[in-house]
Amino acid sequence: MSYATLMVHLQIGQSNKAVLDVARSLAQTQKAAILGVAVAQKTQNLHEEDYVFFAGLIEKNLPAYQAKIAATEAEFRAADLGGGEVEWRLGETYQTITEYLAEEARGADLIIVSADQPAKSLTQADRFDLPDFVTLAGRPVLAVPNVPAITPDFSRAMVYWKDTVEIRRAVAGALPLLKQASYVSLVQTVDQANLAVERERMELVCQWFKRHGVTVEPMALESGGDDATRLRAAAAEQQPGFVVAGIYSHSRLRERVFGGVTRDMLRHADRCVLLAH
Repeated sequence: MSYATLMVHLQIGQSNKAVLDVARSLAQTQKAAILGVAVAQKTQNLHEEDYVFFAGLIEKNLPAYQAKIAATEAEFRAADLGGGEVEWRLGETYQTITEYLAEEARGADLIIVSADQPAKSLTQADRFDLPDFVTLAGRPVLAVPNVPAITPDFSRAMVYWKDTVEIRRAVAGALPLLKQASYVSLVQTVDQANLAVERERMELVCQWFKRHGVTVEPMALESGGDDATRLRAAAAEQQPGFVVAGIYSHSRLRERVFGGVTRDMLRHADRCVLLAH
């Protein structure tokens, strides 16, 4: 089992070195094709039917914006992503960037994106929304911290386990990476009263992993206080190269948000996080 196609989202006007470094590493180990996608969001002025601007920039600024697009493509093509199939695609759309990328995910096994969200955005449509994207993509998403120099490390993994549909899907989507890891921990916070039951359930999960050729080390942490802090401390001790987690949505409000632990993990991101919904 492996990823045949990796899709990489490149942000226009920003450095994409971190996501490209990770894509290069995975393409080599997974023998995968790479699809690089950047999106120019188009909006139409409601008062002047034929007046179109891109990403909130009026037409007189289009040359500067087009130069940024060209620079993003040049960065992708210069990244030396390996000897496999590499494709560049620029999307121009009236949809939000998030919606467009989610549709493009149909042709990928894993999508690689930046974990960092832009501090400011000229328009709401121009902003890439990570939790919204994960819920729409229908594919596992690898969020990469935008640190100055990231050394991709997929030899050690930590699964933030919680017996939910979202985590089960994330684990299934992470299997190609987990099968290549030399160490995988399965970490869960549990109430003391349910410790015996949860350990039994975790053992069943460990057996499932074993049948897929993955040996995991279960770790049940007593829940109490701030679970996010406890899990972050466990990650600091184990130093995994990546973690696996799920995100959750409140369908009644049509609101897609990260759970507290996942949100905390991304806020303090110093390693890749594989997400699914």
